[in-house]
Amino acid sequence: MPRLVHVGIAATDLDATVRFWRDGLGLEVVQEIPGCVDLTDGHHNFRLFPHQLGPRPAHVGGLSSYLHVGVYVPDLAGAVRRFEALGHPIIWDGVDHGHPPIPGVMPSKSFKVEDPDGIVVDVTASDDQWPGVS
Repeated sequence: MPRLVHVGIAATDLDATVRFWRDGLGLEVVQEIPGCVDLTDGHHNFRLFPHQLGPRPAHVGGLSSYLHVGVYVPDLAGAVRRFEALGHPIIWDGVDHGHPPIPGVMPSKSFKVEDPDGIVVDVTASDDQWPGVS
C-alpha cells in the first residue's frame, strides 16, 4: 500500500514557520541545510523552505481555506498553551462542526490554528478523528 511520507511548505518567514511546527506542535528538527529545514513526527518528513518565486499569491486562510493539515497531539491543553504563547490564537473549537472559541474555555477534543502563512492546522487529541489512520 502507498504511504504518505513527505509534505513540503514554502514559507514566507522560515524562522517563524519552524517555531510554529517545532515549538507549537512538537515536531523534531532532524536536518537544517541551506534553504530548508526538515522536521519529523518519527514517521513523516515535513520540509519547510523559503518562498522565493516572487510575490506570493494571496492565500485563502481561516475557515475558508482550501488547504489544511491535521495533526494528533497527546496533550491538547499543552498545545493550546504553546500556540497562545507563540502568538497563534485558536481560531475554531473543534475541527468538524465546532464553533468559534470561547475566551477562557479550553477546547475539549480538537481545535484549528493557523501557521504564519495562514495554513490551517487541525489539532486533535482524539485517536479516531480521521478515518483510516491508526
